Amino acid sequence: MQEDRSLTGARLSAEASTSAGLDDVWRWLVECKGNPVSFDADDLPALGLETRLRLALPMTARRAVLCALWLLEDVGAGSCLLAGQLRFVAHPGGSEIRLSFNGRTAAPIRSGLLGRQADHVASQLLAVIAESIQRPPALDCAAI
Repeated sequence: MQEDRSLTGARLSAEASTSAGLDDVWRWLVECKGNPVSFDADDLPALGLETRLRLALPMTARRAVLCALWLLEDVGAGSCLLAGQLRFVAHPGGSEIRLSFNGRTAAPIRSGLLGRQADHVASQLLAVIAESIQRPPALDCAAI
């Protein structure tokens, strides 16, 4: 049976590093779960849209945190642009945390700009998330 390509979005992935600790990551994820993070077009220039980041309740392990995320368009009903999983993994002997994202674009925009630049958008998203975690929470998680 063949997969209907019109129903699937482009796959995307990216990796980055952050100097934040897992405790900081956990606090940021939990705080932002109830208050989606808003990004303007300058935060994610590859998209050029105002967006909101929605997060699920994170799961933890000894040196890792895993969380589902959805990037929504910040207009009207807020259609989903991409969705996937966000992972933070601490190195056993170092202070740096490896941040990675794996997901898919939403089906209706597969052939649009996001579909063509999916990995670039994912890299920009990880960079802005890493920066947000290192800033004071009151600046990042403003209620909509």
